Amino acid sequence: MFFNKDLVLASIKAVGEDHAIVQYQDKKVEVNLSSEEAKEFHQYVVHQENMLVPMNIKTQKLFVDLEEPWYEQELKMSPYQKNKDLE
Repeated sequence: MFFNKDLVLASIKAVGEDHAIVQYQDKKVEVNLSSEEAKEFHQYVVHQENMLVPMNIKTQKLFVDLEEPWYEQELKMSPYQKNKDLE
């Protein structure tokens, strides 16, 4: 995704009900959000460990990934692993 010259990693400066202010390359930009985008973005900010978000600078679209992080312990063991543990 980051091989595209129009994509940057922007720093989240402020979040409103229907917009966000982000900064990249010393430029502050106000990004307008639809009500659905605003809900997703608020959830994204709450669950982020940092205040960075990928953004397309031409379209000013923010890319939020709401998938929960996976943890190795929670993954199901493959049949090979189960058999190996029995040895």
